[in-house]
Amino acid sequence: MPGEPVNVISLSGIKKSFGTVNILNDISFEVEAGERVSLLGPGGCGKSTILKILLGLMPPDEGQVTLMGVDMAKADEHQRQEVLRKVGMAFQQGALFDFMTVRENLIFAMENMTDLDAAAMDKRLKHLLAGVKLGRTENMFPFELSGGMQRRVGIARALCTEPIVAIFDEPTAGLDPVTSTIILNMILELGGKGEEHSQMVVTSNVELGIRFADRVIVVNDGTVVADGLWRELLLTGTEWVKHFLGVRFIGLDLDYAHELKLPPEFIAQHW
Repeated sequence: MPGEPVNVISLSGIKKSFGTVNILNDISFEVEAGERVSLLGPGGCGKSTILKILLGLMPPDEGQVTLMGVDMAKADEHQRQEVLRKVGMAFQQGALFDFMTVRENLIFAMENMTDLDAAAMDKRLKHLLAGVKLGRTENMFPFELSGGMQRRVGIARALCTEPIVAIFDEPTAGLDPVTSTIILNMILELGGKGEEHSQMVVTSNVELGIRFADRVIVVNDGTVVADGLWRELLLTGTEWVKHFLGVRFIGLDLDYAHELKLPPEFIAQHW
């Protein structure tokens, strides 16, 4: 029916084991077109495995995963590549080609994943590098950049193809708080806007997750233990979920607690 939400990401009953070790034990969630969500969980909970299965890099043992309507576990290589042309992926360490300059890294992505002509690609490249405050790095190689700069180039590369779905895997891991804030703000400012563009950040950093999106999907021990608005989960979730989401904020400067828009009930309880 017209007006019904369209799911660009759908995982249903996903299970995955390696030998006798269960990694995922029934992962189910959906992301609608135009939605922004955070996939949160402690290290080792299965987030990276979920990501690999979603992108078709690893088959699930059970369950179904669709990305933009395509069953990624059953798709052939051509179908999978066609879907991935519409996905922007920023990996933890940037994952830039060491033998290519910054410019060549972004142009390579656009040449292989868009139909832009040379002039449009050049315009898009300059716009994004300016957006991540790296306009002068165009002809530099990754080894000439700091870790934070590489991460910012990785974000520019993920967005240069104007993807329908943009996924950011631990975009601020190992970075100082100031650089982390800069990167988060850049993602929010440069990311696609409107009904066609969806974004998901995958992280163990609760502060990043709640600043990125109102909706959080919380994973622990290979299972989705919470899915909803983080302000509500902070008050009504299970004890584990409330602790996981809230422990980082207890005792923070009160002005910052208000800046994060923590629920008044939570503030009253802990300050």
